[in-house]
Amino acid sequence: MQGDRSLDTQVRILFNPMSRMVTMPSGHTVLDAIREAGIQFEAICGGKSQCGKCRVIRITGDCSEDEDICSQCLSPGERRRGYHLACLTRVWSDAKFTIPVESRIDQPQILLTSNVKEGEIEPAARWYPVQVIREGPSALLGPSIRLNGYTGLKPVISKDIADKIIASPGSPAVLITTAGGTPEVIDLTDTRDSGSVYGVAIDLGTTTIAALLVDITNGKILARASALNRQITYGEELVTRIAIGRKPSGLAALRSAAIGSINEAISRLVTDAGIEYDDVADCCIGGNTVMCWLFAGIDPTPLDYVDAEIDTTPIKIRVEVSGLSIHPKAWVWCLPAVSRFVGGDAVGDLITAGMDRSSDISLLIDLGTNGEIVLGNRDWLASTSCASGPAFEGAGLRCGMRAMLGAIEHVSIDKITGEATVQVIGDTLPKGICGSGIIDAAPAMAAAGILDFTGKIVEDAPGVRNTEDGPGYILVPADKSGTGRDIMITRQDMAYLMDTKAAVCGAISVLMMKYHLKITDIRHVHLAGAFGTFGSIDQLTEFGIIPEFPQAEFHRIGNGSLTGAYQTLIGVEERSRAEEIARRMGYIDLLVDTDFIDEYWAALRIPGKEELFPEYYRTMSGTPQTNVLLSERETPQ
Repeated sequence: MQGDRSLDTQVRILFNPMSRMVTMPSGHTVLDAIREAGIQFEAICGGKSQCGKCRVIRITGDCSEDEDICSQCLSPGERRRGYHLACLTRVWSDAKFTIPVESRIDQPQILLTSNVKEGEIEPAARWYPVQVIREGPSALLGPSIRLNGYTGLKPVISKDIADKIIASPGSPAVLITTAGGTPEVIDLTDTRDSGSVYGVAIDLGTTTIAALLVDITNGKILARASALNRQITYGEELVTRIAIGRKPSGLAALRSAAIGSINEAISRLVTDAGIEYDDVADCCIGGNTVMCWLFAGIDPTPLDYVDAEIDTTPIKIRVEVSGLSIHPKAWVWCLPAVSRFVGGDAVGDLITAGMDRSSDISLLIDLGTNGEIVLGNRDWLASTSCASGPAFEGAGLRCGMRAMLGAIEHVSIDKITGEATVQVIGDTLPKGICGSGIIDAAPAMAAAGILDFTGKIVEDAPGVRNTEDGPGYILVPADKSGTGRDIMITRQDMAYLMDTKAAVCGAISVLMMKYHLKITDIRHVHLAGAFGTFGSIDQLTEFGIIPEFPQAEFHRIGNGSLTGAYQTLIGVEERSRAEEIARRMGYIDLLVDTDFIDEYWAALRIPGKEELFPEYYRTMSGTPQTNVLLSERETPQ
């Protein structure tokens, strides 16, 4: 029964199964309440009523909704079971909702790093013993302070700390940092045996946070932690967050979400290591340009414009201003950005891969919510970015999900029966399919004749069923799934995948064209992130996401952004290296590049242009093989 729908009434909203309750004014959407409750929840489009992923089940309460849009995204059976879309459902009374399994973000499989290199240790923060000179010529004007073992510019020291040093009866030591650019004393201890100095390296990803706690005096990694970026309930894509961040209130909300996520990871780090928050005296962050701007509270509006000039100097913020839970006088140092969509995470990838120090021509590919591609060697570097979207992270598809418990991560298909065999994270009933599963499934569908060369589903192929959305391939039938619904790949899913695949392959092709390179000129291919760690090289080339590179060695560099942040944390020279990379790397904006549209259209078939996939076309024509691409030809980690 509809009750009073005034906008000034406070209502209580309970979410199960996590038993989380919030109180807020009536008339707000369920998605607003979920954000207020801090629940990690699928809302890929950020509440724009486009993705149909933000599903909740109403148990009790007076609600209103846009029935036309809800009916388009939800089946009649789901409507009968009480399903609603959180972004379209407004709450007018005390209410209770269940968040179904497919909408929860639970036990994510987050890549921390697989390639951390310990180099020469030269941290930005160190303890130095102090000697107070009370007699002699140097003490004519009063006691003076000598820093034993310190060389460099005279550090800035506050009167408060100087007075405490002079008054100290023991043998004090001071903590000096150069992270802000100028040497300064930020702390004091009464004992000369001051112990270790700790720092945190952070990968600030669009969807996930990964962190390392490091003893920066010796480079030893003491703890690892990860968390989901709480910004995800505001939308998966960068352009969505830019739009939200244009308003001061939206920027404040996104900044608070990023800070809260990082602090969640830091809390786990210090707890696991048994240290105090104030013991952490340095922080380096790798992240794309949008993420770092939002973290720093910088208006992201300029990032909407193609000709935006991006400052390639690193963002530096005093911790007490940043809101992070470490030593308040320490500094946060963000790896520098190259352009609006090639950021510090890509610079971290370059440091990890070592492309800037190699004479060989190499290609770096990092595909996540945004795609970054870099080509070059020690003499030149060129980059571009492509709107890969979150497809390779499982988002944007009808049954797509993140790499977490219940996600299908590998797929094989019988070419005769069309029946799929799936491998699921956590060895449980499948709830959906994640990025690595999609990369497996698409080429397997093509090989089994379920897809034609344009990526369209063949209606009479084995395993294909007509649905309300047209033909769809059934990976897992409803009676064998964890959701009670068919897990399938639909016609719309394949259109989205083909668009993403074409954008990535087209971007790589444009970079090589600009520098008159062929696939045989590339000597190393560095694959970064979860895409590079879990994706099969065979499947990536078979589907046409990346070209064949017959003369190249493939390297999986893991979380290059995190590794780059670690390297800059333990070595100040690596910070200078990062700045040099950002200064000299060129950028090609595909939105205004006349070649990209041609390369994109050419890549809208499986696998793509013949000059990019010669072995595939030789095999298809029956020509004897002369140079077979070696799958999984990567260096061991």
